Amino acid sequence: MKALRALLSRVSPADAIAAARALLAQTAQQDILATVTHCLLVHDGHLLNPLSGEYRSLDSTEGPTFADAVAAAARQLLPGSSAGEGVLLLLPSAQFIATRYQLALGGASLLRSALALQAHTLIPAYDKELLLAVDATRSEGVALWYPAEQAAALFPAFEAQGLLLAALLPRALALLTESPRAQDLLISDEDATHCVQLEWRAGSLRSWLVVARQDLDDPAFAEQWQTETGRATATQRLAARGWDDWSSRRLHVKPPECWCFFPSGALKHGRLLWQRKQRRAAGRAAAAALLLALLPFLRNAVELAWLDHQLAELREQSTEARESQASLLALDDEWGVIADYPHQDVARVLLTLNQYINSSLSGFALDRGVVDIVGYAQDPALLVEQLAEGEVFYDVSQSRSSSGGEGGLRGDRFGIRLRLNGVDFEDYEARHPPVER
Repeated sequence: MKALRALLSRVSPADAIAAARALLAQTAQQDILATVTHCLLVHDGHLLNPLSGEYRSLDSTEGPTFADAVAAAARQLLPGSSAGEGVLLLLPSAQFIATRYQLALGGASLLRSALALQAHTLIPAYDKELLLAVDATRSEGVALWYPAEQAAALFPAFEAQGLLLAALLPRALALLTESPRAQDLLISDEDATHCVQLEWRAGSLRSWLVVARQDLDDPAFAEQWQTETGRATATQRLAARGWDDWSSRRLHVKPPECWCFFPSGALKHGRLLWQRKQRRAAGRAAAAALLLALLPFLRNAVELAWLDHQLAELREQSTEARESQASLLALDDEWGVIADYPHQDVARVLLTLNQYINSSLSGFALDRGVVDIVGYAQDPALLVEQLAEGEVFYDVSQSRSSSGGEGGLRGDRFGIRLRLNGVDFEDYEARHPPVER
């Protein structure tokens, strides 16, 4: 935490804003380069498709109409191209300005900023805005410049033709495609008006020499040109000496980001692409968060569906058993009225009574579990107590008062009402209600 605070204290708001802008610009460049699908090359009044060899003549090679002429020829060469397919335009190498630099600066953004601040000092003859391309990972080498006004004119001209101009690249650097892993190269690019020689040493651009052909007619200029070009130490050579060399090559150019020039319109389009990508990423993140939130519900829904499926299978498997059970229940309903009818064991009742009443029972009635007896006993109250203590009867009570008289030696006349244990007609009728017919 302390280290982070110390770092933040050393970074000013202006530096933070500059770093954010540089990062956004780099991201926009990467996004616009990712759209590059086609490559076109300008050479001696022609626009060439280096991959197919097809070309078109340009109506103008300079001035304000140059951009319109290139765009119109590009539309003819790419009839099926859409606005989302980026075009890399290779321009004559002599149109770019080269300056040497040696700056002991750490960080690519600092080096680019330092070169941009020195632009008018390095190139005093041109006071308009310049675009910069440089391998900012090197503390020394060659920086390339291109007029921003010309780049800005090309983008809308292509846009008017329904094409997306993604980036500009010096024509000579396209030859690096033929030896992508070479560390030392001497590259020559010639056309009808200029000769360009660049030296690629230790994986970086070390020199960039340009001369007009008409100047070579002067012996002094020709000798100086030979001296300067003779200082190159690279042994492997790549040369495109005129239209025939370029038109016979079949190049699939992979643009190096650090050496590309991006018109302001292309960078704006790149920022739009970045914003769309951010919105899509935010949408995916929101969808993922929603999915995580819904995951428990989805899991429950899946489990419920699986359980329903299992239940359906078990129901199907138990169809026969359920049909048998239904048959048994139907039989139980049909015969239950008889099978469940309360059993009043008359024989047991009589044998039990016979234990307490010795040949003096004169009346016996049994109805719905209620027994009414009439007879003679020496002590009717004792008889009630004895019957109540047994397991067969409950709720034993005298139904009429005992009296003497006709019994004589047999005792007093009594009337007793008892209920049988285990005989419940109310429960039976609740389970089998009577049906009126």
